[in-house]
Parts: sequence; C-alpha cells; structure tokens
Amino acid sequence: MDLNFFQQFLPNQKNLALKSWNFQPAIGQVTLKVSSTQEEAICPLCQALTHRIHSHYERTLHDLPWVNFGITLMLQVRKFFCVNLACKRRIFTERLSEVTAPWARRTRRLTEHLIDLGLALGGAAGERLSQKLGYGISDSSLLYLLAKLPLPDIVTPKTLGVDDFAFHKGQSYGTILVDLDQNRPIGLLPDREAGTLAEWLQQHPGIEILSRDRSASYKSGMSQGAPEAIQVADRFHLLQNLGETLQQALGIHPQALKAIDSAQRLATDKDSVEAIVVASSPKDSPPKVQQLAEQRQVQRVETYETVWRLHRQGLSPGTIARNVGVSIRTVQRFLLTPNFPERQERSDRGRSLLNPYKHYLLEQYNQERRHLKTLFCEIQKQGYTGSHKTVSRYIRQLAQTQVKLRQDLSQQKLPKVVDFQRPNLTARRAAFLILRRAKTLKHDEQQVIERLAAHPELTKTVELAQEFTDLVRQRQPEQLDIWLKQAENSDIAPFVRFSRSLQEDYDAVKAGVTLSISNGPVEGQVNRLKMIKRQMYGRAGIGLLSRRFLLAS
Repeated sequence: MDLNFFQQFLPNQKNLALKSWNFQPAIGQVTLKVSSTQEEAICPLCQALTHRIHSHYERTLHDLPWVNFGITLMLQVRKFFCVNLACKRRIFTERLSEVTAPWARRTRRLTEHLIDLGLALGGAAGERLSQKLGYGISDSSLLYLLAKLPLPDIVTPKTLGVDDFAFHKGQSYGTILVDLDQNRPIGLLPDREAGTLAEWLQQHPGIEILSRDRSASYKSGMSQGAPEAIQVADRFHLLQNLGETLQQALGIHPQALKAIDSAQRLATDKDSVEAIVVASSPKDSPPKVQQLAEQRQVQRVETYETVWRLHRQGLSPGTIARNVGVSIRTVQRFLLTPNFPERQERSDRGRSLLNPYKHYLLEQYNQERRHLKTLFCEIQKQGYTGSHKTVSRYIRQLAQTQVKLRQDLSQQKLPKVVDFQRPNLTARRAAFLILRRAKTLKHDEQQVIERLAAHPELTKTVELAQEFTDLVRQRQPEQLDIWLKQAENSDIAPFVRFSRSLQEDYDAVKAGVTLSISNGPVEGQVNRLKMIKRQMYGRAGIGLLSRRFLLAS
C-alpha cells in the first residue's frame, strides 16, 4: 500500500514524514516509522533558533487505534546544539508540540481522548471502556492524567448561587458555587463554614446578588465576604421551611387528623354503592410485642413530662438531655410541641412489589377469575418478581372482606371489590396536600383540604400556610409584613417561631419574594455532582471531584 495513504493518518502531516510501516495482524498491531522534517529548532531554555544537529534518537509513542488495531509510532527525532553561548543548555531535543509533550509516551490526540474518557467515567469505568476501545489504559493512569489538569479560570459572575452537598451524608459537607447568569458551576469549597465562603468572596469581588437557602452559616459568610451584595432567600427553601413548620403545627392535633381521615373514608366509601373498599389487613402482633410497645409508650410519656418539668426550671436543652439520658434533638423536638407527640402510623403503601399489579388482580377477581396459580403466572409475565405467598395473601384478603360485607348487609350476591390504596392522613401528608398547587389536586384530595380548613383546631393553621404559599409563589412582597404580624400574633407556636426566623432574615426573604432569582439551577448542578460522586464510590477527594465536575461542564 502507498505510503502517501498512511501519511494522511499521522498526527501532524507538516512536520512528520512516514518512512515505513509494519502490519502484524496476529497481534492486532501496526507500527509506523516516522521522522521529523523540521530543519530548525528552538531552544526551550533561551528560545534561540538553531539548525546545528548534534545527533538522532528514537521515541516510541502510542497513537489512536485504527478500528481494532493498535498504532505505535517509532518517531526519529534530533538533538541540536544551542548557538547562544550565554545559554546554560548546550544540547537540547527538538520539540514537536503539536504531536506530543516532552517525555510523553502518547500522542496529544490520544491523551485528549483519554482525558475526555476519564472526565466522563472516572477511573474504574474509564479503564473498562478503554479496553473495549483499544486504548488499554489503567484506572490509576487515567486518574493521574486528570490530576494534572488545571482547574478553569474563574470569571466573577454578577449573580452567584450557593448551596451545600454531602461528601458523606450526615458527616461531612462541601459548598457548590454556580454562576446563575451562565448556569455554570465555577467552584467547589471543601466545607460549608462561613469563614471559607467569606474568604472566597473576598478573593472574587464584584458579585452583586447572592442566592442561598436559609442557612445561617451561608448568611454570615456572605455578610462578611460581600457585604454590599444583595442576599436572596430561595423561594423553594422558604416553602420547604413552611412545610416543616406546618407539619409541626398539624402534629400537635393528632386526634383532629384521625377524625378528618375517618370522615373522608366514610364519604368516599358511600360514593360507591355496590363496591367495597379493601382495607389494609392489620398485622396482629404477638402479645409480648404488644406489651413491650405499651411499656415503651409509657416510658416516652414519662420522658416527655420530665423534659418539660426541667425546662420550666430553666435548664438548657443540653443539660436536660444529659440528665434524662436522651439526645439533644429529642429534647428539642419535645419542647417544640406543647402536647405529647403521638407517633404517626406508618403506611406500607407503595412499598409492596405487588402494588403495580393489584389493579389487574382486582379486575380479574371481579370477573370471577380467581385461580391463584393462573393469576400468579400472569403477573409474573408482566414483570412481577415477588413471592407466590404475597399474591395468595392479597387474594385471601379480598375474599374475606367480600364475604364479611355480604354477611353484614345480608346480600345474596357478593359485591364488587375496590382497593382505593389510600394512605393514612398523617401530619406530613396533610402538610404536603396543603402546599400543593390547587390545579394538581384530585377531587378527594381537595375534599381533605376543605375538611382540614373547616376543622376549628386547624382553620388558622391552614389559612396561614395557604396565605404564605400564595405570597411566595405569586411574589407579593407587599403582603409579607402583614403575614408576619398575623403569624406573630397567632397562638400557634410553630408559626410564631417561623415568623421570628423570617424577621431575623428579613432582607433576604423580602428579596426572595420580590426578585426572580432562583436557586433551582444550583439544585440541578448538585444532582449532577451527586451522580459523579457516586460513580467514584466516595473514594475521590475534592481535587478529582472538582476536575470531573467543572471541566466536564
């Protein structure tokens, strides 16, 4: 084959000349003997131009593979004399900067491919794919290439978004910085301390708007590092804080929530004349387990009363925690509720592997197709991976409930079975429904909210939550002061505390409901950062994590 053909595949056709090639199909290798065509060279130390050749030597370079064949360049280069008598270097090797770096064993274009591979996949996954592509590089070599990359230069933005991310959830955290003008991450900080953020802001002056969550640490850091910048409390986090407050306020009235839940179930059941609702079968606990549960409940009540007694004596939460033998968070949670917080019933809705197939089983059951083995095989073909016993237990539950209803109503014909899959109304679910947009609510969910708003113990709570939600979503800053006074003057302790916390961060909250700035792009970048971090199984430090995160953006 003509050498001119292979010449087109060289990394630099201007300064390289192909002398010969050797094709070895048995080992999948092509070796190209190449020489430099440069007539002059520049001294790397003094930049003097010379044409005086000292000697020749050969370098071995790996290049991009051709289909399934590895490519090796046997590159003949020269050494030159430096003609500058004042230069300390008398002899130097010519540089081919467009082909490879000094002392490198790979061409630049192969190195660039490997860097892109490492940025996208990391070490272990990058190594596995490199074997398939014919690059044949180890994970440690990939990570070494990434470690040598410089971080991108930071152009100080006008609008900066700040949020935290977890290195190890619950133990160590860092800070992500995002240019909200360009929707681009510009830096990662090793912690979420106020001093670290303040130092970074002082090193990058010129930021006009700072968007954050309600973190006191970030507030302090921004005030120290960029006192003239406008701080904006993100609207999503304002509503998130409201949801926590609302959940605490509703949790004070567990009996009211149970009454509303019972009334809603009765109303829904009456809407279906011929149908019955399959309620979750109670899991009967052994007598010993029930007895232990009752003992733990009595102990929790005694602990709650002791915490409040010590609190009235003026003891701090930390001292109370040490005296009672519980965590300080438990003490703080007890002091947030004037009444003993009953433990909410947990629902197993959404956790069973059978849930996606219950609708099909109900249809078949009501059509009197009740052969258990047949139904089990049919849903297995649809993707069910659970056990036969789970299906059997559910079909038996349908039959028992159906027969019981016929006995209660003295009917000759078995009624139709319907499973509404309705979760219990807990304080958390009630708060979630109240904060949902009205257009996304179903008819029965809207009825639940109406019942909550109509209950005398919950009317003011629901009213305050809905008013704050509206002023945040519709950006009505003129309503903020009015709402703060209403919450402050209410007798609902969680909302009083929430109002005071908003007043302490008043300027940022006012800016949050006034300006269109949002921390949403920062949350998106945090999700991308989590994916990269999990690809590395938590083994990477902030150096490698920063390069993979920032250079791949």
